[in-house]
Order: sequence, then C-alpha cells, then structure tokens
Amino acid sequence: MNLLHVKTNLSSEFKSTVAIVLALLSVYIIWGSTYLGIKIAIETFPPFLMAGIRFVIAGSLLYGYVIVKERKHPKLIEWRDTTIIGTLLLMGGNGLVVIAEQSIPTSIVAIIIATVPLWMIAIGWMMKSQTEPNRSTLFGTVLGFCGVAILMYPSQQENLHFDLLGLSLTLLAAILWSLGSIYSQKAILPSSTMLSTAMQMITGGLVLVMVGTFSGEWQHLNPEAFSSRSFFALMYLIFFGSLLGFSAYVWLLQNVSPYLASTYAFVNPIVALILGYFFADEVLSFKALIATVFIISAVVIITFFKAKKKLKR
Repeated sequence: MNLLHVKTNLSSEFKSTVAIVLALLSVYIIWGSTYLGIKIAIETFPPFLMAGIRFVIAGSLLYGYVIVKERKHPKLIEWRDTTIIGTLLLMGGNGLVVIAEQSIPTSIVAIIIATVPLWMIAIGWMMKSQTEPNRSTLFGTVLGFCGVAILMYPSQQENLHFDLLGLSLTLLAAILWSLGSIYSQKAILPSSTMLSTAMQMITGGLVLVMVGTFSGEWQHLNPEAFSSRSFFALMYLIFFGSLLGFSAYVWLLQNVSPYLASTYAFVNPIVALILGYFFADEVLSFKALIATVFIISAVVIITFFKAKKKLKR
C-alpha cells in the first residue's frame, strides 16, 4: 500500500509539473507572439477596429462561458470599474501598441512594454500607494529606465523603424497599462477573475470600436481587401492570445507563485525578438539588444527580489 501511495504521489506531482510547464510555455510563446500577430492583422484591418473586434468577441465568449458555468451576474458599479480598467488597459495599453506597430518593429514594442513593472513601482511610489523602494528595487528601476533611454536616444546608425512617435506611443501604452493595473487593485470588481476580465475585454473593446468610429476607420473597412493572413492573425489573437493565453495565466495564478507567473514579462520580449527577426524581416540592432539586456535584467531583479522578500515573511 505504501509503495502504491508513493507511486500515486509521484504520478500526481509529475502531472502537476507538466501542467505548470505547459501553462508557462503557453503564456511565454502565445503572449510573446501576439506582437507579430497584431502586425500581420493590421496589414489589411484598420488598427482600432481590429483591436476592438478582437476584445469584444473574446470578452463576449468568455463572459457567456462564465455566466453559464458560475451563474454570476455583475453589479452596475462593477461594470463602472471594469470599464475604467478596460479603457486604460485595452484602449490605452493595447490600442496604442497597435498604432505604434505601424511604424516600429514588434520586438521594440515588446521591449518597451516589458517596462510595465518598473512604471508600476514608480507610479505607485509617486501616488504614495506603496512604500519607498529599497536599494534593489531602485537599482532595478533605474537600470530599466536606462534601457528605455537607450532605445529613445536617436542614432544615425539606426533605420527609420525607430520612429520617435511610435516609441513615445508605446511608452505611453506601458504607463496607461500600469495605471490600469494599479487602479484595479482598489477597484470594485466581481469575485470571479474570469468574469472581471471578460467585462474588461468587452468594455475596453467597445471603447476601441468607438475610437475607431470617430477616427473614420469604418470608411477604410473593406472586406474584399482583407488578406487571409490578416484574417487568420485576427483569429489567432482572439482564440489564442486573448482566450487560451489568458486562461493559462489565470490557471498559473491559482496554482503557482505569482512571481513565477509574472516571468512572462521578461520572456515575451525575447520571443518577440526571435519571431520578428525570422517572420517579419526585422533587424536585430545592437542598440535594441543592449536595451533588451538592460530592461529584462531590471525586471528580473525586481521580480526575484519581491519573491525573496515574500518568502522571508
């Protein structure tokens, strides 16, 4: 009986380990590949409408699933706060990324978005919502922002892909995503994480559609001009990027340390760099590689310091 019990435990641990590895790989690869997916999708789809349609469809599917499974119905005040968060995260964070990818490489966008943890620390400190950062956190934050400065600094050797407006929009996207994440910590949200996210996708997606409407994008929406690769890229973003990737991330948050789950922040840029190089003919410049080392090192330092501090408690 003891031997059987040991074998059962080992089998259970093995299955759990495999599940964790698969979930991590899903978040690493799928979320890292969405930058390339966006670039391909907006080849023939108007940017704001593409992003809006993506999130409205994904959010509606997830919302229907949660309502049927959990039978939970959100309150009006919860819709209010999810709308605010959805606007900051999806209109601000994702919408500006989509626009930026029209002028700068996907890899550069991913590198700048990796600074979100740094902005959250800086904004949280300025808003006095968290204590003053210690030396390790401060060092990591400064290191990360040095990486951003390297990317933003004009260089005669770089080509036109490093468009200053595109870089600025991506930087603003990272800041707005950070603001949305900070606001969500004190917002009134449904107890179900999936329901909350579905609501954020629906409301944020509708705001994106509204912006696209005011921008006159419907006039440029020509179904006959849609390419099959753009269409499949949009489907990939809906079903893999938004639904599968998110589900894997939620599962990780429930089964592993949040710090292990958050490691996607410094893996996604590497995935984006590789995919952009091989599938989008993007140049791996020396400046971009140095900035990547600075920013990813900063996020690693901050992430693992927080994990170490949490364990000591």
